[in-house]
Amino acid sequence: MEPDKSLVSVSYAVRPTVVAQYVGALCLLLALSGSVPLLFTLFVEGRTHAASQALVYGGLAVLGLLLGGKRGQVELQRNEALVIVVLTFMIAAVASALPMMDRGLTFSSALFESVSGITTTGLSTIADVQAQAPGLLFTAAWLQWIGGLGIMVLAFALLFGQGVNAMRLTGVLSERSMLGGTRAHGRIVLAAYIGLTLLGITLLKLTGLDWFGSLTLGLAAVSTGGYSPYNASIGGLHGVTQTVVILLSVSGAFGMLLYYRLWRREWRLVFRDPELRALWVFAALVAAGVALMLWRSGEMNAGDALQTGVMTALSAQSTTGFSVLPPASLDPTSKLLLIFSMLAGGGVGSTAGGIKLLRVLILLNLVRHLVMRSRLLEHAVVPPHFLGRTWSDDALLGVLLVVTLHLLVVGLSWLAFLPYGYDPLDALFEVVSACGTVGLSTGITSASLPGPLQAVLLADMLLGRLEVVAVLVFLAPRTWFGQHRAAPLPRVGE
Repeated sequence: MEPDKSLVSVSYAVRPTVVAQYVGALCLLLALSGSVPLLFTLFVEGRTHAASQALVYGGLAVLGLLLGGKRGQVELQRNEALVIVVLTFMIAAVASALPMMDRGLTFSSALFESVSGITTTGLSTIADVQAQAPGLLFTAAWLQWIGGLGIMVLAFALLFGQGVNAMRLTGVLSERSMLGGTRAHGRIVLAAYIGLTLLGITLLKLTGLDWFGSLTLGLAAVSTGGYSPYNASIGGLHGVTQTVVILLSVSGAFGMLLYYRLWRREWRLVFRDPELRALWVFAALVAAGVALMLWRSGEMNAGDALQTGVMTALSAQSTTGFSVLPPASLDPTSKLLLIFSMLAGGGVGSTAGGIKLLRVLILLNLVRHLVMRSRLLEHAVVPPHFLGRTWSDDALLGVLLVVTLHLLVVGLSWLAFLPYGYDPLDALFEVVSACGTVGLSTGITSASLPGPLQAVLLADMLLGRLEVVAVLVFLAPRTWFGQHRAAPLPRVGE
């Protein structure tokens, strides 16, 4: 199909020097963030394994200095912002994988673990997690914490400041308006994120958990990453500890804007937030269904079934992926309910994955609007108005496009599993978990998973975190080849 010539004439390929400058600045930020697991490994395990980390993150810092330079005051193109985001996550994944090879992992296994971490998924091919060194376990949890925060959010909070450039870089990861400018918004998000993390670690320690378990679970819960230093996830922990972990997970599934409103005591806006109400309603329905099936199986009494159903549903809805019992032991109905829950995901602007609750609500209201329009006169014009605003055709088309592409990726990935003989429902569960950056597993993800299927899940995790449109832009030839802007774009604000 030939591209629209009217669009080609006003479109521009990315400018490599501009992309390199911003990627370089973000490489410096990644090197700085890598110093935390480096210091942890150095103090806990000594210099043997810390040396490989120091080499990789030192190299990343040098790369950042070479590429960074002084950024010119030019306005980023939309495709440049998308390319910068994708490149940053790819560099972060590869850089994090290299030191893991010092632990005896192959590059493919290390890359799978690092992508799972930076995308806050939590799927792992490591069979015996508790046998791993504490440095590796902390690194995995730290990667999830950095990935959940969003490299872009941290970047515009500390580096990029105000302006259209920061808005475009962070717009890939958030659809809500910024508060008081991008830097102010970034600092609010950062403060809320750090505050929740410190609170979570403290509460977990108060439940009797050791410091290492409190630290790693706290980082993984707030980031909705779900990585656990225990083989049974959180299944073998005390009931109070499990409750704290799940509540921390849910706290990360709310948009960080909600905490700003709580701090401002805007109670009415908080309780009227549609995504907040939708999360509890969806989770309650799934919890009731799972609990009913567990109780009907005769394996649990009503109280235990309800408790397990609630925790499992909240873990899936928040896309965290902690499990109190192996998902493989659940009946088909419960698995199907959790699949729908993982597809919907958490709130926009949160650390959660999935399609996002706001988009689900838009789709439901759009269906209601279309049904209502069938009762109107032929020439009546009623713009779509729901969730407190009127929606343009472009906004609704964008939502439909993102949802369609997400479901298309799920469908194609699921088809890739079927020739290998896996149970169709279990395979669908695994794919949805990867695309939604959840991490719940029916046991398919393991060291014995064929290489091509590991590659499918790896791609699913990246597509779920970055969203499909950004990756398509990155892969499109016209993003890289074509005419460039001859002159720099105007200075921001001029």
